[in-house]
Amino acid sequence: MSVDSLISDLRHRIIFDSRGDKTVEATVFLKKVKGIASCPSGISTGIYEVKNLPSGDLRNKVREFNELSKKELIGKDSANQREIDEILHKIDGTEDLSNFGAVNILSTSIANIKAYAYFLDEQIFKVINKKSKYTLPIPLGNMIGGGKHARGLSIDLQEILVACKNAENIYQAIEANTLLHKKCFQILSKEDMYFSGGKNDEGAWITRIGNRKAVEIVKKAVQQVKSEKGYDFIIGIDFAASSIFDKQRSTYNYKLEKINLNREQQYKFVSSLIEEFNISFVEDPFDEDDFEDFSQLRKDFKDILIVGDDIYASNKERLKKGIEKNSSNGIIIKPNQVGSVSRIIDTIKYAKENSIQIIVSHRSGETEDPFISHLATAFDAPLIKTGAVGGERMAKLNELIRIEEYLGSDSKLNNYISYMFK
Repeated sequence: MSVDSLISDLRHRIIFDSRGDKTVEATVFLKKVKGIASCPSGISTGIYEVKNLPSGDLRNKVREFNELSKKELIGKDSANQREIDEILHKIDGTEDLSNFGAVNILSTSIANIKAYAYFLDEQIFKVINKKSKYTLPIPLGNMIGGGKHARGLSIDLQEILVACKNAENIYQAIEANTLLHKKCFQILSKEDMYFSGGKNDEGAWITRIGNRKAVEIVKKAVQQVKSEKGYDFIIGIDFAASSIFDKQRSTYNYKLEKINLNREQQYKFVSSLIEEFNISFVEDPFDEDDFEDFSQLRKDFKDILIVGDDIYASNKERLKKGIEKNSSNGIIIKPNQVGSVSRIIDTIKYAKENSIQIIVSHRSGETEDPFISHLATAFDAPLIKTGAVGGERMAKLNELIRIEEYLGSDSKLNNYISYMFK
């Protein structure tokens, strides 16, 4: 232990995320360096996530949390991340963080690990998980978006996604997604007479052209970019099914299409899109409590990524249930769903021990904090969801370029999707 790695002060402030909503930024001070971090927020949230915002007035809660965290953490060694996180959870005193919220707990947790990395003069991803070699994640970009991220002004499918499977480096992988994003704009401008160039919270285009037609447009864009530039892609869909599921009636309600599907019909709809458009990545196709339909889809489509977000909420215990039922081969990782660096690392390690692919993800309400780029690199995530454009999205992507530059000749992209989807 070095006296220079001890926490000397903490500061918390209210800032604004990409939606203009309030969140918290934390600063953890050591003797010579400081770490600064902020917490994002989701609008399409699962019931098993911790609370992002505290109950009560946020300004008062931030002030109270700052006083308590100073009392408990000043003098603690920033090297002991798990101890710091345990103290943070103890300060909150609730399992779901409803007292102070992930905005306070997670921002402080991440700020601490950053401060310690700066103390060591080391890359954040190396402090998160120290090992000899790392691979960079392929960006999974949102091209056409709908659902809650578009506030009901677009298609019902929440995200139509792409990832370049033949990029040679992170620069090409990012460039490929930006080119495809522009190509989708060109095609939508021709095929949707009402398209005005609007975007959703994550920078994806919004259109009311219809769910199936929107996937067709992304597929057409993929074919054109491949022909013009040589980049090839996988296509994915995030159904965010829990957000359209009526639990009382057990129906999936597609408002734009004006149709309500029962469980069997939803299964057929998901399956038909996979088969018709050669979908490689399927996220949250069913409700967050429906492990059985997830499991059946996994049996019927063994060679694609079936990924759980709301069904797991980055929670290790929820993931255990999914593994027991063979419900997926992938999990979305969002740190604010569990509220601290240590807890998200526990989930990631358990996933990897059980051959579950991790997809580190942004939230619809983001800040410029690039922490998830380091988290994805630290654990060799095959994919990272960051959107395709937008300042707070590019902050994560540009950080990957810097990480690649740092790694130099040792830099390699994760080859999972290029190998799995040849």
